[in-house]
Amino acid sequence: MTQSIVIYGGQFNPIHLGHMIVASEVYAHIKPAKFYFIPSFMSPLKSHNDYLDASLRTKMIKLAIEDLGFGEICYDEIERQGQSYTYDTIMEIKKNHPLSKLYVVIGTDQYEQLNKWYKIDELKLYITFIIVNRDTSTQEVASDMVALNIPRVDISSTMIRNRVKDNQSIKMLVSNSVERFIRGEGLYEN
Repeated sequence: MTQSIVIYGGQFNPIHLGHMIVASEVYAHIKPAKFYFIPSFMSPLKSHNDYLDASLRTKMIKLAIEDLGFGEICYDEIERQGQSYTYDTIMEIKKNHPLSKLYVVIGTDQYEQLNKWYKIDELKLYITFIIVNRDTSTQEVASDMVALNIPRVDISSTMIRNRVKDNQSIKMLVSNSVERFIRGEGLYEN
């Protein structure tokens, strides 16, 4: 039987309840043998204001994984450094798991930018995209992809960083353990 692996990448700066809900819904839908959170070192399609060192971001992901009860961190993009391309990460995972079926989770916002992705046509040969609705309640996606409509949770890492800077509450936006870590380390305060 072919093993399935879900790959959920992002800056996770910080990981928040929106990310955790996506992970939980995808995990329940696919029931993969492995679920990888892949924090990017530097995403090619995102701005890098409020950049936070990968070691701090991975500590928060570990806390979220404990709360979720599944998942592990894949450090490929952090170890590679520089700009992270999903294609390179997938080739590495495919090399280590040649018989596995690979799923990559992205939001509607990234789905609409797929034409900008590095080696997108080659990438599609190796994976199935799972598109999770973001900033929309429902969505239509290409027939070779999985559309997963989940309850909308309009939380962003930018919102959380701004709320911390403005000394506002982030309760119920991140898990309790992640909030304690952010506050304890003084992250995003200035």
